[in-house]
Formats: sequence, C-alpha cells, structure tokens
Amino acid sequence: MKKSLLTSFILIFFTCLSCKEKIDLVKEEANIKAVIEGEINASFNGDYGTWTGFFAQEPHMVWMQAWKDGYVSYKGWQEVSAAAMTWVKPERKGTIIFNGNSDYTIKIYGNAAYVSFKCKSTRISQGQNIEIEAMEARLLEKHDSNWKIVYLSSIYTSTYK
Repeated sequence: MKKSLLTSFILIFFTCLSCKEKIDLVKEEANIKAVIEGEINASFNGDYGTWTGFFAQEPHMVWMQAWKDGYVSYKGWQEVSAAAMTWVKPERKGTIIFNGNSDYTIKIYGNAAYVSFKCKSTRISQGQNIEIEAMEARLLEKHDSNWKIVYLSSIYTSTYK
C-alpha cells in the first residue's frame, strides 16, 4: 500500500511539473533584445511615435539617467513622455549613432524580465565624434504577450573618465 501511494504521489508530482508552461528562453531573449534595441534606435532617430510603443505606458514606469554633470529621473508615463518629447524628435536623427549593445544579462521571471547591458554610441557635435559608453538596465513586463519597458536606467560611464 505504501509503495503504491508513493508511486501515485510521484506520478502526480511529475505530471504537474510537465503541465507547467514552458518558456522558450532563446525566443524570449531575442524578443527582449529587439524591444531594447528598437527603443534605442527609435530614440536616436527621433521617431517619437515608434519610440512610445516600446514602453508600458503606466503610472509605475520609471526613467533615470546619470552622467558626470547631472541626472534626470521621471516617474509615470506622463512625466516620461512629456520629457521625451524634448529630445525624441526628428532633428535628433544623425546627431547620435547607435553602435550596439554588448554584455547582456537577461533574467526572465514569468511575465517580467530584468536586463543589464553595455551600450555604445557616437554623438556628433560641432563636427566632432564623441564616443559614449553606458551601463544600462531595464525591467520589462509582458502586456498582451509583448514585452514593454517599465524601468530604464542609464549611467553614462564614459563621462566619468
């Protein structure tokens, strides 16, 4: 009796484990990277309409950036979007070039994900190319099966050198 009870328990346990939804990590990580890189490209190209689509437009959304001489921080989509209208505009195209992200760390927790990475870009100002390096972090949530950014932070490490 004890053996059959134990065997039944083990079968039920493993059956329940196999019913758990499987996450395709390679696919999800690719989707997350596409959101992050799409957001950066839209910002650098001054495409506000496309840029807004990468964010969860929620009151809990947070944006923070810091560099040697200052910082910005905004809480809530209304603050973030209002501030972004001042820099995500067509005149920005060609003044900053996205050179790619590297050293990704991605952790997925169901419908949420943590991401850190290094970002390189070139700012073109008064005929000079200024290389920019940043350490960045994002938190994303799934909204209607799509990853959206809810937290963005950037520390422009090259400004401290």
